[in-house]
Amino acid sequence: MSRIAVRAGKLIDGTGKAPVDSALIFIEDGKFRAVAEAGSAIPEGYEVMDASKYTVLPGLIDCHLHISGSGDPHEREDSPFRSIPAFTLACYTNATRDLEAGWTTIRDASCQHFADIAVRDAINSGKMLGPRIWCSGLGITSTTGHMDREKGMPPHLSLPGLSAVADGPVEARRAVRLNLRYNVDIIKMNATLSEHVRRYGGYCAPEMTKDVMEAIIDESHWHGRKVTAHCHGGPGVTWAIEAGIDGLDHGFFIDDRQFDMMAEKGVALCPTLTVLGRFREMMAKGIAADTPELEVWRGKAVASGWDTVRRAKKAGVKIICGTDCAMPYAYHGTNAYELEMLVEAGLSPAEAIFAATGAAADGIGSGDVGRVLPGKHADLVFVAGNPLDDVKVLQDLSKIPVIVKGGTVVVDRR
Repeated sequence: MSRIAVRAGKLIDGTGKAPVDSALIFIEDGKFRAVAEAGSAIPEGYEVMDASKYTVLPGLIDCHLHISGSGDPHEREDSPFRSIPAFTLACYTNATRDLEAGWTTIRDASCQHFADIAVRDAINSGKMLGPRIWCSGLGITSTTGHMDREKGMPPHLSLPGLSAVADGPVEARRAVRLNLRYNVDIIKMNATLSEHVRRYGGYCAPEMTKDVMEAIIDESHWHGRKVTAHCHGGPGVTWAIEAGIDGLDHGFFIDDRQFDMMAEKGVALCPTLTVLGRFREMMAKGIAADTPELEVWRGKAVASGWDTVRRAKKAGVKIICGTDCAMPYAYHGTNAYELEMLVEAGLSPAEAIFAATGAAADGIGSGDVGRVLPGKHADLVFVAGNPLDDVKVLQDLSKIPVIVKGGTVVVDRR
């Protein structure tokens, strides 16, 4: 039986409460046992870990990323010339970069070939070191939808491998069950997409009809899985909320009426402002998008994204942290950039950290992570500095000397 007592200089416990100075954290067999005052006695048999010089917070949670891509804009993650074993190894490499930056839990928002499942299971078995991964397997899309792997290909060619294309309720239930076959943790679907309307100056359009969304959500909820959706705005968002969606991701063009609906029904927003921040940087450097239509659309998203989060907060919508790492220039291991973007959007540093700890745990449906409370997984990040004063400190890995996952030190830069 392993027993550890961590002396924390300052503790941010992930509950949203004010930080505690000089706490003593007891860990037993990989889980938190108790949090006590710094002067409390330490029973025999406990190894003492001195973090009295550091701010200690729960392992961070990224609620939206893709281990399928590194963030390199020149990488073609689904190349037909890349073997599935090579693809899976690349997925594992990307996941470890998140762990090494203090993100001990990640939610993968769709991956090809069920590689996310293979990586998750290898990590959970103890055979490989990595973060806890909540997997969605194949994102559910529609013909020529956002995640249709054959979109844009010549009609005489097709890509090998499974896909989850659903154009009606029966196909929708089949797509959910295909994912359940491989024991996914969540279901990811696409409520709206922008690709088809960009050339006409549009913002987004529905990808699925409401009856398809209802079939996906009902089937998923029957089997205890939460459902989150790729979306931007418009009627597809309203349909998803009315159908019982648990979370909406991106949402750059969601309106106030929809935010009121989300707040009333407890639907979380994962805004992935990292993508917009990187878009903004690319535009400032003169790095153009692949097409003029996409360049214009990116400008619209950048113009509205931060204000969208401010309005969501004002409406009382729960905001959770997700980066969309794998998108161009959103590299794994730079996840904490999202916290900087959330603060820019009007969250306090404490609220941004809560979005990546306790609120994120609620958003993904895990009661085992995100808070330093008895019975939860003992995941901790030691920080040389106070992220409540400057949340950007979490982007400097030299300021993150120790990362603990399940009571075991997995990164030690001291």
